[in-house]
Amino acid sequence: MVRQMMLGLRSAGAEVLEYNTDDHPEALDTDGLLYDRGTTGPVWLRWDHLRGPLMDWNPQLVICNAGGLSFQPETAAMLRQRLCLLGIALSDPDVFAATTRHIARNFDFFLTNAPTLVEVYEDLGVPVAVVPAATHEELFRPVPPRPEMRCEVLVLGRAHPDRVEPVRALARSFDVHVYGEGWESHGIASRGLVLGDDALAALASAQVTVVFHLMGSGYPLMKVGLFDFLAAGALVATNRSPLVEPFLTFGEELVGFGSTPDLIAQVRHVLEHPAAAERMRQAGRARVLRDYTWRTAWPGVLRRLAEPPA
Repeated sequence: MVRQMMLGLRSAGAEVLEYNTDDHPEALDTDGLLYDRGTTGPVWLRWDHLRGPLMDWNPQLVICNAGGLSFQPETAAMLRQRLCLLGIALSDPDVFAATTRHIARNFDFFLTNAPTLVEVYEDLGVPVAVVPAATHEELFRPVPPRPEMRCEVLVLGRAHPDRVEPVRALARSFDVHVYGEGWESHGIASRGLVLGDDALAALASAQVTVVFHLMGSGYPLMKVGLFDFLAAGALVATNRSPLVEPFLTFGEELVGFGSTPDLIAQVRHVLEHPAAAERMRQAGRARVLRDYTWRTAWPGVLRRLAEPPA
């Protein structure tokens, strides 16, 4: 997701220098803790390693995107005298207590993926908004299906507790392909990890793709995968949730379900009505491409950054 956000910013017309911290671990300081991408504490950016690239590039905006990344407070204060700092959290609220509440005040503006934390950040004195719902249409696009990947139902993701019984029930009724970690310990066969063009082919080869809305901690979230998978041309089924309703229309652009029996019934219905399923598939993709791409989302974020402080 971080990379598609960066590519979307470029598509919106910005000149962007990508500094991938996976390629520069020497630029990270975890205060002696194990590096776990900000799960258990902030990941500080070493100014002695970033000074050169920033001085050479001379940007107007620096974005620290996910992974608990932040400059130390004194460095952030110095940088904010001449440029804007934007912080982004993609794993709230799971990392809030350990990480993001400690770093958010180092930024001019902060984006969180957890709507319920907006007021909490505001109480900390942090200018904040929710990460826009968006995808990058060049990364998530329709591709030809592959015969060996054809199935009725596709599930992509880890075996979180809320997913196990619904997937078992799906497997009893349909031809199901599961990709991800942890399923074998529950007696569910996984086809391993699938990435890149292989993931797009899996989406193209399934009649229905199921996206469950709970994080590993049990927190309900509107998953960005909804927009990614719809942009890739998949027919998506997800939990019927008020978090999704402002953005997409259940029954017209995606399939909604409220329980495991309802999921089984909804999947059976779309499989038995392929013409209606195809209309829903096309409508979902059209809606995302029209309203929810990073190319169109970034200008709104940049306008917020340009607004004077309240």
